[in-house]
Amino acid sequence: MRLPRFSISLRARLALLFGLISLAIGLPTYLYISGVHRSQLISDRQASLDALASAAATVLAENLVERRREVELLTQTPLFRQAPFSSSEFRRSLERLRLSYPHYSWIGLTDVEGEVKVATSNHLVGVAVQSRPWFVHGKERVFVGDVHEAVLLAKLLPPENRDQPVRFIDFASPVLDDEGNLRGVLGAHAYWRWAGSVLSVVIPPDAAKSALEVFIVNQDGRVIYPEGGVARSVSSMPAGRARATPVVRHEWNDGVEYLTAAAPVAEPVSHGGLGWKVYIRQPREVVLADVKRLQHTILSATSIAAVLLLLLGWIGAESISRPVRQLIVFARRIERGDENASFATKGGITELRQLARALSSMAATLLARRKALEASNRDLELKVAERTEKLQQLNQTLERLAHTDALTGLPNRLQANERLRQEFQRFKRTGAAYVLLMLDIDFFKRINDSHGHAVGDQVLKHVATLLHQSLRQTDFVARVGGEEFLIILLSPDMEAALHVAEKIRFKVNASPVAPVG
Repeated sequence: MRLPRFSISLRARLALLFGLISLAIGLPTYLYISGVHRSQLISDRQASLDALASAAATVLAENLVERRREVELLTQTPLFRQAPFSSSEFRRSLERLRLSYPHYSWIGLTDVEGEVKVATSNHLVGVAVQSRPWFVHGKERVFVGDVHEAVLLAKLLPPENRDQPVRFIDFASPVLDDEGNLRGVLGAHAYWRWAGSVLSVVIPPDAAKSALEVFIVNQDGRVIYPEGGVARSVSSMPAGRARATPVVRHEWNDGVEYLTAAAPVAEPVSHGGLGWKVYIRQPREVVLADVKRLQHTILSATSIAAVLLLLLGWIGAESISRPVRQLIVFARRIERGDENASFATKGGITELRQLARALSSMAATLLARRKALEASNRDLELKVAERTEKLQQLNQTLERLAHTDALTGLPNRLQANERLRQEFQRFKRTGAAYVLLMLDIDFFKRINDSHGHAVGDQVLKHVATLLHQSLRQTDFVARVGGEEFLIILLSPDMEAALHVAEKIRFKVNASPVAPVG
């Protein structure tokens, strides 16, 4: 089974070619954006997140060190090393320190027993804090404590957010006299909102718009920033404990795929103890939003370019195909026999005009040759007709010679046999009877022997003439042997046939032939 063949016009082919060219240009660009540019964008964004996490961790560490040094340097002043705790200068010194940094919530000085002797705003003066971690560790070394909720200060300081408890980070340093003996501990509490203020320096202003999130995680894997993140735990972080190496395209436990970067916060004191890490994450879909917009832009531009190129291709193809269609019309007119058709075209490119002239010359040559061929065919047909007519005459002559006795002109034995076969077939079909007469010339051999064959031939001709004259037109007579004749009478009457036979015998007997008699 052969499939149907479809033909496409030149215009459609050229327009399709232009459309495919636009796709050949736009599709690789689209695939490049979808592949190489997409990967490059993710890689660049990951590097940006890594740098941002490192910067945030560095800023946090530097700020922690700065607060620690403020407390530590204050304890090394002559006032703290020598003056009695009853001096009013302690109160003014502590207030100056608190006012120097807005996130200090409370600064106090204790004796070696843990009783608060001096404090900003007189909060907790006289209160024993010997069990507080900042005091316990502050007696031995400079101390920076982890984030914790206010206990003793909860009722004294107004909450910054009614839905959340007040949280602090502690700084403490031992107070030594000139001989190096412990006099007490200087402790400072800073509001934890300090972390947000510090991170705002490095976090982009449009972080919320770009879904950029920053977390600070302590050494227990608990999220301590943002403020509402205290309820978060390590279970909501990427699998495994918080790491200092970047985590790329890691699914958090919320089922969303993020680009994630992590950086450790340098310890503000030599003995460590905080183990903070900064995590920065951004949804991968947000990062790829620009790629998708670019993909849509390229797809739209490619589609528009394809349509425009199709139109341009169609218009250009029309200017080329119009002369071609004219040539086709002229060719068909010549095919139908219009000898006056011309291949002259209007417009078109140089090659088409050259093609038109070549076709016109070719058509003139073909027409001349066709006329010459037609004339030759006519001459040949006349010769063939003459030869055919002569051949028919010869065939008729041969046919006559094949069925006629040359001496008497009567049908010969061959034709007699055919006539007998025809009459017998007719008899079988219709039942029409016929009579067969067999005739023989008496003493014919004696005639040839006595008078010669020439006289015998005259006798045969004479008898044949008499037989032909004695019969009806519908009867049949033939020479079937040397002196033998056969007669077919188309009559079923035997009496009439006998009468004809007797008539023939009598007529031959009454017609002598000289010199035979």
